[in-house]
Amino acid sequence: MMDMRIEQGQIWEVMTNNFLTSGRHPETKHGRPVKIDNGEKIEIRYPYAWHFRTEDNFYFHASPEMITDNCKLIGIINEDIQWKNKAKLEEILRLELFNKAVTD
Repeated sequence: MMDMRIEQGQIWEVMTNNFLTSGRHPETKHGRPVKIDNGEKIEIRYPYAWHFRTEDNFYFHASPEMITDNCKLIGIINEDIQWKNKAKLEEILRLELFNKAVTD
């Protein structure tokens, strides 16, 4: 959807019905990819092989292309919240503990 650099602390919203995780998740059988639904939000947690968590606090990986081709950047978590790691994504969204992304 957009040519954007993925970085730790970003919040992205899934905008298609085509978003699949890499399948590297301890709770999935045989490494099966998991579909993330249109409208769901993900938080980039770690700066490698894009490791993210969902609003219901599950952790997954996806390729950079999967994220940029199927999602739009909606915000960047406030640094003090991001580094303390004391809020779940659901709380960050509900309490608006992020700066909204500027889009064209």
